[in-house]
Amino acid sequence: MSKLNPAKLTLEDFPKQRDWIGPLFTVLNSFTGDLVGALSNGINVEDNLFQEIREIKWRNSSGDYPLKFRSKFKTNPKGLYPIYLFDHTTNAYSTLQPWVVWSYNEGSILISNISGLTSGTTYTIRLKVEYG
Repeated sequence: MSKLNPAKLTLEDFPKQRDWIGPLFTVLNSFTGDLVGALSNGINVEDNLFQEIREIKWRNSSGDYPLKFRSKFKTNPKGLYPIYLFDHTTNAYSTLQPWVVWSYNEGSILISNISGLTSGTTYTIRLKVEYG
């Protein structure tokens, strides 16, 4: 993909309209700069997408469920996907594939179980929650 590099609008290019066009150029040049920044790897999950990333540290035992957190948006998520798992017992990234059992109720996500993990082990899991 080519790099976007738009030219800035200047008053010198429009000498007859100088009196009224200056404020318009300020707004347009600012918008163009923001847009180019966003399209040049400036878009991120937290600020720009209808999703969020949450990180939870917990001990995997039946007594430590449910796990609960407030969702960023006031709508039912479409999916919740584990994208990172760290095993604090071995101090290493885990190669296990967890399956998250969750529900949504009144602005909160409730995790009732994360299967596929070793019982009694402390983990940190990072979850990507998609809403749309």
